[in-house]
Amino acid sequence: MSFSYYRCDWIHPESEEPVIVYYEVDITGDVPRLIDVFADGRRQCMSVVDFTAVGHEMRRITSLVEGSFYDGIVGLVDGIFFEEGQDRISMTRIAADRFEVEWQAHRLPTPDKLH
Repeated sequence: MSFSYYRCDWIHPESEEPVIVYYEVDITGDVPRLIDVFADGRRQCMSVVDFTAVGHEMRRITSLVEGSFYDGIVGLVDGIFFEEGQDRISMTRIAADRFEVEWQAHRLPTPDKLH
């Protein structure tokens, strides 16, 4: 399957929301992996696999965002900030290896087997 990768910079008043979000997006607009980066430096890596691996009893999750990612970014010009109230948002396409470096550096290792 083919993927595209994006970095969203989000400038907003202090809150618990991330200031940077990295997205892995498939051709249908589903987001199987994303990385939230918070102002204090914390990072949270999420994958749809995380939800299926823990055995949640709900419909199969195929995306970490509602609707198509591509529908949600219509009108956002690459690298140009869009302003709405006190929020400023910029969406930039990035290379796959840049996403992977961020993912591998901050993803918590999962044990292969219990001993």
